[in-house]
Amino acid sequence: MTPKTQARIPDLRERRRQETRLEIAETALTLFERQGFATTTVDEIARTAGVSSSTFFRCFATKEESVWGPDRELEIEIVEWLESVPPEDINLTGIEAFYERSLQRLVTNSEDTRDRILRTRRLIASDDHLRAAAFAADALAMCRITMSVAERLRGLRSESFARLLVESAGVASRIAFDTWVRHIERGDEADLVEIYRTIRTDLREVVTT
Repeated sequence: MTPKTQARIPDLRERRRQETRLEIAETALTLFERQGFATTTVDEIARTAGVSSSTFFRCFATKEESVWGPDRELEIEIVEWLESVPPEDINLTGIEAFYERSLQRLVTNSEDTRDRILRTRRLIASDDHLRAAAFAADALAMCRITMSVAERLRGLRSESFARLLVESAGVASRIAFDTWVRHIERGDEADLVEIYRTIRTDLREVVTT
């Protein structure tokens, strides 16, 4: 069963918050590229972005998260879906649909978004601390989603089953993202969502052979 949760339409307050987050993240990325992650402070990021340090921390829990944070909307959507469908309808296809939407959000805004993704990836690849923080953030998000799925399937399926559902969708998403970035860095045209769909097909072939 494919989820039918409608896309969220943010209100004015939420749109302004998203704009502030984007401005802070862009400022942070520029400063990190220019002078390094370790030597850049939150106060400096906030001052350069024209906001207070408290505003920074309302948008991001840590300095690391301003570079690469979890997709909270993905987690919210999955939890809402889990609460809206019978446990027997919770399956890999359903969860994959949300990961696909998460990838779609990465690339639908503008060329600036694509450029920022590539800059962020290069920065993370060049900094051991940031790379570890990004892996940790992804792992924690995966754990939170897995716990939500396992709770909804309690008594029907094992926790291992829940973890396989979430991590299968998640690993296909990561492979798709990495593949897409390699295409873009070579100057090729590439559709991230189509790449994800192809990898999902490959995943099913892998597990059935």
